[in-house]
Amino acid sequence: MLENYIEELTQNVIVITKNGKFPVCRFLIQLPEETIYEKIRREFEDILQDIIQGTPHNSLTKKIDLWKAGKSPISRKDLTISDINSVNHIIKTVILDFLKFYECSKIELIALVKEITDYFQTSTEMGIYAFEEIQNEVQIDRDEIIHGILTNVPVIITRINQEGEITYSAGKGLESLGRKENDLKNFSIYHDFIFPENIENSKLALSGKSVSYIGRSRSLSGEIREFQNYFIPVNNGIIGFSIDVTERIEAEERFRSFIDAVKDYAIFKLSPEGYINSWNEGAEALKGYKKSEIIGKHFSIFYDNELKEKHFPEYELEQATLHGRFEAEGFRLKKDGSRFWANGIITALFDKNNNLVGFTKITRNLTERKLAEERLRRSEERFRSLIEGVKDYAIFLLEPNGTIASWNEGAKRIKGYNEDEIIGKHFSVFYTEEKKKQKYPEYELVQAGIHGKFEDEGLRVRKDGSTFYANVLITALHDTSGKLIGFSKITRDLTERKFLEESLQSMNTDLENKVKERTDELLKTIKELKRINNDLDNFIYTASHDLKAPISNIEGLISNLFEELGEQSLLNVDLRDIKEMIDISVEKFQITIKDLTEIAKIQKESLETVELVGLSELIDDVKITISDQISRNNAEIIYHLEDCNEIKFVRKNLKSIIYNLISNGIKYRSPERNPIVKIMCSSDEYYNTIICQDNGLGIKAENIDKIFNMFKRFHDHVEGSGVGLYIVKRIIENAGGRIDVESVEGEGSIFKVILPKGEFELH
Repeated sequence: MLENYIEELTQNVIVITKNGKFPVCRFLIQLPEETIYEKIRREFEDILQDIIQGTPHNSLTKKIDLWKAGKSPISRKDLTISDINSVNHIIKTVILDFLKFYECSKIELIALVKEITDYFQTSTEMGIYAFEEIQNEVQIDRDEIIHGILTNVPVIITRINQEGEITYSAGKGLESLGRKENDLKNFSIYHDFIFPENIENSKLALSGKSVSYIGRSRSLSGEIREFQNYFIPVNNGIIGFSIDVTERIEAEERFRSFIDAVKDYAIFKLSPEGYINSWNEGAEALKGYKKSEIIGKHFSIFYDNELKEKHFPEYELEQATLHGRFEAEGFRLKKDGSRFWANGIITALFDKNNNLVGFTKITRNLTERKLAEERLRRSEERFRSLIEGVKDYAIFLLEPNGTIASWNEGAKRIKGYNEDEIIGKHFSVFYTEEKKKQKYPEYELVQAGIHGKFEDEGLRVRKDGSTFYANVLITALHDTSGKLIGFSKITRDLTERKFLEESLQSMNTDLENKVKERTDELLKTIKELKRINNDLDNFIYTASHDLKAPISNIEGLISNLFEELGEQSLLNVDLRDIKEMIDISVEKFQITIKDLTEIAKIQKESLETVELVGLSELIDDVKITISDQISRNNAEIIYHLEDCNEIKFVRKNLKSIIYNLISNGIKYRSPERNPIVKIMCSSDEYYNTIICQDNGLGIKAENIDKIFNMFKRFHDHVEGSGVGLYIVKRIIENAGGRIDVESVEGEGSIFKVILPKGEFELH
């Protein structure tokens, strides 16, 4: 009977619900009928169970608690007080209406009606009380949200009346203006809003239109701040929400400036249809279009006809819309029609409602990279062909565990395996059994992994079992992250070289013996040459010394002879000429003996003490020595010694060098001009270089290599023995230096004396 009762009650409620006669039914009308049936049936079952079991409102209390906690199928915001009253009235009316057909006594019927009426009265009161609690919670939440916004969010809330006066102002955003709550109260938009955009938009909002705009405001310190303003018309005025966006706008401007300044990337925006609406300097530099030429054009202008016919630009936009972004590489066109290899990334832009608002496109010129990749590909192909064609070396790759992964022609020739026989096998197959037992192949890989490479020589095994002497180089290969990905192995057959080395070793032993014998002979020869050289030096010294006395005697006897002949004899022309020739011959003989003496001294003087010599002081000393020669020839001596005014050398030898160079510069003067001798000096880490330049007669090209030979003279009209430059050269070379000469006949000569510093010798 109870089941039938619930069934009929349920059907009656469904009929009322489907008719939509009560406001509460609006959320039930949208549900399927079977869902409504189950829901109403459960409701009646719960009510009647509460009444029968004497636990009134037990199920209702649970449902109200779920509803208050937001866990009920009925949303907290779906009901009003009117709805609660209506629900309880509907169910109570249906139940009481059904009692007309219920068979019981009048007393029982009255008691049941009273119980049901009390039940639904209490249910209504509980529902209304729960609703009020929820409303209070919502209001508290709203108050907390508003308080949080005003105290934490940089927003300013204002109310403006119809007369344009601010009647209320609050919010944390006032801090950026240096103001507090209601500091702006009684401000007039017509007198105190100095920026025109605020006045215009306030007037528009007062006319009944909601507005959103960026406006300026001046802080108490005088700083201009920018705000995003939202003005909403309400009764008797407008409510304004203003958010300080100064930093955001500045950041956007910096970002825009950054985008505009990027020159290596073309960065621009597209409309949802693909039309260009922004353009940076990088785009202008890359594609050749100025902003005024390209804004408003479709971006397919950068694609060739083949891609346009395939609708590839449209396909890019579709894929970017579908996946958020799309990246592609290929040839693109510049304004002048030339092509370049580009990488392009298109990113779709959506608003907060997920509506497509456009795209950004970033393009890079990868022509150089493409060319480099193509060169690398060709290089790899050539390298692969080269490796495969090498026949004198076994070159192959190993997996990290030592398994053979490649095989070249040289490996086949040296080791005897075809490629299909050896690929996939462990490289230890090439080692002797002894080496395998020692795990030497594995040791080689470990060492190559630790040190980057491993090199070894020893016996290796061919396919036929024969051995050969090999040089092996194993190199570890890593990827860009440093992970070991394998090894390369290069093997050379050194069998013949090993045989040759052993043969050469035997030959070297014989040769060393012969060299030792020859060295001993050479040492004896050098010793003999030194003895001969010493004898020659002694001879020159002795000869020059022994000849001095006879020459002096001859000179004295000739003087005595002419004194005996008297002065009358000198009036005789023939006798006077003879005397002059004898005097000249004796003088030349004396000069020759003097030069021979100087030559003999050179080798001995090379061991004299080296000291720090001042060049300018030394040159002044030489100028005094040859002052008659300088005066007689009206010569000029110029020197610039800033770089190396002091040189470590044997003072007497350095003076001899300077003396001969300056003297020769004057002696071999040009008859057409006064002689000028310039002396300069430069210095570096290893050498001091003295340069002596004159404007004299110069030297013929064919004679330059001979001027340093002993007794060589190339100008007969100038007196001299021809040993001066020989002596200079010997002094310089004994000191480990070098003298060079450059000369142009008729213009002059340049002598460069290069002297090593310290113990460094010139090579």
